Amino acid sequence: MHRSHALGACHQGAAIEGLCLTNDTLTTPARPYTTFYHNVSSQSGNTVNADNTLGVLGWHLTLGALRVPSAMNFDYDPGSNLATPVIMPGQSRYEPVAFEAGTNHMYIPVKQNDQVSPPEPYLPPLKLKNWFNCLTRYSYTYETLAWKVGMTGEPQNPTCTAVEVHRVWV
Repeated sequence: MHRSHALGACHQGAAIEGLCLTNDTLTTPARPYTTFYHNVSSQSGNTVNADNTLGVLGWHLTLGALRVPSAMNFDYDPGSNLATPVIMPGQSRYEPVAFEAGTNHMYIPVKQNDQVSPPEPYLPPLKLKNWFNCLTRYSYTYETLAWKVGMTGEPQNPTCTAVEVHRVWV
């Protein structure tokens, strides 16, 4: 992430978290709010922790003694070219992500090129890494991870800085 800092779950509403930049670095011991999980389906023949495998970016919301599995999905605003990743209880709604072999960078695969007519498939799918750190507002104003929608152009939010998000094993 930005300057080798960790992302952490930050309160955005009732049982809703954002992905905020923290002061924790790669040398800071993992904490519950900076520990996320990449859940993949074994029914699809996927290997646990496999590179380039789509899965759910999960986190456990702790409510007393109860741990509630939660998943990252995107909140879209039609007036913006940014989507805000939010983490909500359950795993029925999620944005699938994968981690690139060698770099462990988080990406979302893009299967279709609609910048040409007629649209054509990307074979293999393109590994899109449109991650930015921006001042955003979901319920509260925070510096959070954001996703720039589309293949071209810059975020219209003037506070955004491009970042690479990578997985670190704990």
